[in-house]
Amino acid sequence: MIGHGHRLPDIFDYTLAQVQGFLRATGRQEAASDARLLSLIALGTRGDARNVEQAMDKLTDRSSLS
Repeated sequence: MIGHGHRLPDIFDYTLAQVQGFLRATGRQEAASDARLLSLIALGTRGDARNVEQAMDKLTDRSSLS
């Protein structure tokens, strides 16, 4: 939970239900991140060069937005 922005002193004050809820939310976020990564890996290994370049351009554009 600390890796997702929770401070250790705050975690000690959470109820069991709060900890369980935050852990479920963290699990959902990590699963979504893993799915995106798997999609990118599949695109990189099976996609043609043009599709890979388009995906890289989109990701680069998103990463440079403030």
